[in-house]
Amino acid sequence: MLRSLCFMVLCTVGLTACGPDAVEADESFGSTQQGLACEVDTGYCRGTTNTCAWLTSNPSEGLCRPKCSPTRTCESGQTCFTQPNGQPYCNTVRL
Repeated sequence: MLRSLCFMVLCTVGLTACGPDAVEADESFGSTQQGLACEVDTGYCRGTTNTCAWLTSNPSEGLCRPKCSPTRTCESGQTCFTQPNGQPYCNTVRL
C-alpha cells in the first residue's frame, strides 16, 4: 500500500513538473507551422475546405490550411493570405 502511494505521488510530481515549460517548448518548435502536410508534388489536402499553403522557406513543401474566399471567411484571429501559386488560405501568420 505504501509503495503504491509513493509511486502515485512520484508520478503526479513528475507530470506536473512539466507544467508551463511544456507550452513554452512547443512554441519554440514553431507551432504556427505545425499541421497536416500537403501531399508531395500534387499539394493535395484531404477535405474540400482545405488548401495547400506552400512554405516560403521551401516551396516544394506545404501545410494544409483552411481555404478563404469571398464566401468563406477565416476564424477569429486568423487572416486570409494569398500565395503566388495556390488558393488563399487562413492562418495566424504567413507561411
